[in-house]
Amino acid sequence: MRKQKGLSLINLMAWGIILGGGLILGLKLVPAYTEYFGVKSALKGIAKEKAGAPLGEIREAFERRATIENIQSLTSEDLDIVQDQSGTTISVNYQRVIPLMGNASLVLDYSVEERGGSGGGE
Repeated sequence: MRKQKGLSLINLMAWGIILGGGLILGLKLVPAYTEYFGVKSALKGIAKEKAGAPLGEIREAFERRATIENIQSLTSEDLDIVQDQSGTTISVNYQRVIPLMGNASLVLDYSVEERGGSGGGE
């Protein structure tokens, strides 16, 4: 008699739960990472275009880009802007909390720093 091969119903259900959980987690993480890459892109563009500009102008430029990129975790007040002889540096540190189920959440810490063009400063 040959030994049977295959997947039992219990194993199929266990793999389904594992893969389903991974898929749900991945779908919850995608918006957080797309927002992070939007923040990074916005800061990079602003650091190049607005190097040496007044702080208010830099913050307004971020607000416009945040609207376009659908950035909701940050405001222009969260930006740390430093202008010196070496150029303009824009940085931000923020957290994104993703609720998973019940009282379990996933916390993502992000840190973005972009340096742009010539100095100027206020």
